[in-house]
Amino acid sequence: MTNQAATERANMPAAHNPVIERRTVDNANRNLLKYLQPGLSVLDVGCGTGAITRSIAEKVGPAGRVVGIDPNPALIEQATRNHIALPGLSFRPGDVYTFDTDEQFDLVTCARTLQWLADPTAALANMKRLVKPGGCLAILDFNHEKISWQPEPPASMKTFYAAFLQWRTDAGFDNAIADHLEALMRTVGFSDIRVEPQFEVTQRSEPSFAVDSRLWAVVAELRGPQLVQAGYITEALRLQAIADYDNWIATTGESMTVYMLAVEATQPEIL
Repeated sequence: MTNQAATERANMPAAHNPVIERRTVDNANRNLLKYLQPGLSVLDVGCGTGAITRSIAEKVGPAGRVVGIDPNPALIEQATRNHIALPGLSFRPGDVYTFDTDEQFDLVTCARTLQWLADPTAALANMKRLVKPGGCLAILDFNHEKISWQPEPPASMKTFYAAFLQWRTDAGFDNAIADHLEALMRTVGFSDIRVEPQFEVTQRSEPSFAVDSRLWAVVAELRGPQLVQAGYITEALRLQAIADYDNWIATTGESMTVYMLAVEATQPEIL
């Protein structure tokens, strides 16, 4: 598959996504909390509609500087419209492979984005270049092969999920990227690397269960049409998976655990 085709598959559909829009540093990027302090400069790579980027800007305050970049102009327009009033926060179109600026940052963060790249090593190399000496590159991403539900979700959703993973694999995306990040960090020249489990666990007893566990119904709604168009599933199966999964959430679903790791590295000081 060509890089252009992979880029098209990775492109986030421009539609309201309640799972993404409710994300903050505290509930979806907790690994950054130990770094964020007033006055910090931060680059958020793959910022999407800017929900987490705004949360970062709130924590570094008006003395800080936060830049969010994303290759999708529609998402940057939405992020700018929704969040630009916050001091020190800006958004601009930018590709992770080629983004360039004279500025270096105390912290470069990239969450749930490398999973959508056919060449994550090249992306990491470019991001490393944008980190100040002594600064940090913080990556957060999935191993989609290690998700677990209790009890198992309906057969239609499992069929959709398997097709989703195959569709990703055929585009050159790494479904297990989280477990490969440490080695990739070493490949681009980092040695001071930390790995932290950041599993996302949602349980029926929690108020947010209905929203958080619905992640895969949302994927079927937003990404599913791409799978249908590419011939991986039928439209009937896509709609059945959404309906059956929503019924699982409403009746028998107890928990969902999404496997994620934060892999962070410090840029060596210039001697």
